[in-house]
Amino acid sequence: MPSQTEVTVRYAETDCMGVVHHAVYPIWFEIARTDYIKAAGMSYADMERGGVMLPVTGISCRYRLPAKYDDVLTITAKITRFTPARIEFSYTVTKKGEDDILAEGTSSHGFVDAKTFRPLNLKKAMPELFAKMEQQAAIDAE
Repeated sequence: MPSQTEVTVRYAETDCMGVVHHAVYPIWFEIARTDYIKAAGMSYADMERGGVMLPVTGISCRYRLPAKYDDVLTITAKITRFTPARIEFSYTVTKKGEDDILAEGTSSHGFVDAKTFRPLNLKKAMPELFAKMEQQAAIDAE
């Protein structure tokens, strides 16, 4: 099931037009992704301590409607692609309690060894986490 993370727009996140600066959305995506992984049963910190890192290999964002200071937003994250070596998340940003999409995006990641930064197979490195995320990916695809 996709995870939902709430954020309240801070004044420092807005530009001179009074709307959220475009560079803030990837930060919110990271917050939502971190919450998603935690809900799957492991934190990013636990993954790194276990020797696995998840660097970003690509990111996209499409801006539809402005978010403004003090808006309470919901960032929904879900897995859209998942293999033993790679994962892709998609995100939607809405105002809390509303359906209009303010922004949507994706981030792609590769699983790498924390010491060498070489690609690794998550299924072999962390089979329990792989199984949980594979299950989540199947639920997200429904």
